[in-house]
Amino acid sequence: MNANFVNVIGYQFERVHTGVIKWLLDTDNTDVHKGAKFRILQKIYRVCGRQIPFQGEDIQSITCKPEYAFGRRRKIDLVVEIELAQKKEKHFLVIEMKVDSIPYKEQLQGTRIDFRAQLGRNDENKIDDDILFLLFLLGSAQVCETPAELHHFHVFRLPEILEVFDGLIIDKYVYRDWIDALKEELGRLTDIGTAIEGSPAFNEPEAEAYWRKKGYRIWQPLYFYIYHALKRHAANPAEWDIYSGLNNPVMNLKGTVDKRINGVCQIGFYWEFNYEEFILKARLDGESRLTPDELDALKKKVAALCESTRSIHDKGQPKNTRYGTHVSLYKWDFDFKNGDFASIMKKVEAIVAYLRPRLEQEAF
Repeated sequence: MNANFVNVIGYQFERVHTGVIKWLLDTDNTDVHKGAKFRILQKIYRVCGRQIPFQGEDIQSITCKPEYAFGRRRKIDLVVEIELAQKKEKHFLVIEMKVDSIPYKEQLQGTRIDFRAQLGRNDENKIDDDILFLLFLLGSAQVCETPAELHHFHVFRLPEILEVFDGLIIDKYVYRDWIDALKEELGRLTDIGTAIEGSPAFNEPEAEAYWRKKGYRIWQPLYFYIYHALKRHAANPAEWDIYSGLNNPVMNLKGTVDKRINGVCQIGFYWEFNYEEFILKARLDGESRLTPDELDALKKKVAALCESTRSIHDKGQPKNTRYGTHVSLYKWDFDFKNGDFASIMKKVEAIVAYLRPRLEQEAF
């Protein structure tokens, strides 16, 4: 077993990372020299593109407050309060952390509004000189979709986090173990292709033990890293978003083919990966949804179109569909273990290029 304390407790727990950053920065901890604490702050400001507004000798105290609470309404993962001695003023780092979960704009907006409100600030558009809002993405969250509107949060993925915290002269196991764990996680992302080459097939009984031994968290975080490697071979990687579905990992192709069925029901066709399946799905209008018989007829028409893609990839078949707002119509099975990622994406894009105009032209 890896004796690194981060891995023993669990890299996926945000409190582990919050606790180490508190240990590093809080002035109550004299195991870390004040110069190292200031160096961390300097680098955080630099990554944010901001000039640090104070010097090391100006700092009277640094107080770190994990799970900073606003009653029962909200908790912020970590608030770092920097009190200056002569100027009698405070500066703040407000940090939200994600390991394998995905940040939502509502959380970021709410955190910023609530924290500023307690300081008597209600102008949402104002940039604060004394507050930095930081979003640390420490695991598979770093490859997932982030909100288009970040509400003045600065995003730190593992390369930026290591840029800030690595290379300090701190001869303590807490620091060494944490930095090693961050580097190992970055290695899991960059080495995913090599790891797949040596892995059992995903449906084999020994697959789970193999991936756990290599430190991967299964199954969604693992697939997020696989999808990240896969989308790099897309003609336009920015067209693909990685996120969590209700019960499965998702890599979604942005955009829909919008149609009106029977002159009434609005429907949007779209494509996404779930695990190793590439699926054509439909989003149905919630107010004028198709009847089960109408949905069955739609499935048959779509399947007839999709059958023509067998010359591109012969592992396609209609999908068993549950009646609802989002329905799966047809799937193509891929083999990430034995398939070449570049070839997989080439086939996927060829399928979409073939079907998109036909779905647009077809009368439903």
